[in-house]
Amino acid sequence: MFDREGGKQGPSSSTKTRGFYCMFANETQILQRLAVLVVCHSLAAGQVTSHYFLVQRPMSWVKAREFCQKHYVDLPVLNSEEQYFALLNGTPANKVSFWLGLQRQSITSDWRWLSGEELSYERWYRRNYEGHCASLEAMLQKDKKLLARHCDEPHMVVCQGPVSPLSVTVESVGVDHAVLGWNVSAFMLMIPHSYNVTVCDCTCQTLLYPFTNGSSFMYISISNLTSATEYVIEVSAVVVRPDNMTGGKTILRDNPATLHVKTVHSELHNIVPLLKLLKLVYLVLPLGFLYYTMRKDEFTETGHDFSLVELPVQDTVFDPFPQRTRGFG
Repeated sequence: MFDREGGKQGPSSSTKTRGFYCMFANETQILQRLAVLVVCHSLAAGQVTSHYFLVQRPMSWVKAREFCQKHYVDLPVLNSEEQYFALLNGTPANKVSFWLGLQRQSITSDWRWLSGEELSYERWYRRNYEGHCASLEAMLQKDKKLLARHCDEPHMVVCQGPVSPLSVTVESVGVDHAVLGWNVSAFMLMIPHSYNVTVCDCTCQTLLYPFTNGSSFMYISISNLTSATEYVIEVSAVVVRPDNMTGGKTILRDNPATLHVKTVHSELHNIVPLLKLLKLVYLVLPLGFLYYTMRKDEFTETGHDFSLVELPVQDTVFDPFPQRTRGFG
């Protein structure tokens, strides 16, 4: 979907009626006007939708990548067979050949996606040991439609938009806050991007979290929540591109990953320290008993080593009551 800067971004349709929808792209230049959103296909049921844009003008692989990086994100990275068929089945132009973000450095090296991941499945139409760039031949009848080509050949282009997290985990929840985390895809690690986080109970608010640390895992903390309240939270990846025609910006946003979070009741929050103390007591008592038993056994075993010792008889005997000297009356 596209959101023009300055417009208020509300929650996606997943908070109301879940569904998929496609729009025509209104872009900055003549080539962008020919770019059509060709597929909004679910890669994981109920979670993530990936967007691809077909550019209906042939160009070389290098020019194709430059165009995609300027106006979208990059050439498509299909590092699973599910993603391969998602793009293939959603392409209406079934008589074209278009570039993918797949290449190799030499005829002896492995095929790798632009994200650095190796090609993990075999969908080659036929082996070609000369080409270094891969295309997807949509016009072929069989499922194997990858073909190695010379990188300077002119072919149509499919550009990929941002990719939202496959899933979001709840790291911790308090009375008025929640900490969330998710894996950042290798595809998104290559570019500056942000995440729209929409938090809804009776009303909705959208927060923007830039991705800045370069880590493959991202944490965020959402504050100012109400205790004992259930929230629906959506997390979607966002990429901003300049719009040379209007002087503004075009916001590319993927459909979100959705989760439910319920904050802790304030009274329960006060009981938590007591519960922790009781848990500690329950641990200390059996440990103390075990320690006492072990010490007792040690003492008993050591006591068996004692034996009576006879003191040596002294040659000189000390008489505490010496006899009185004779001669006294």
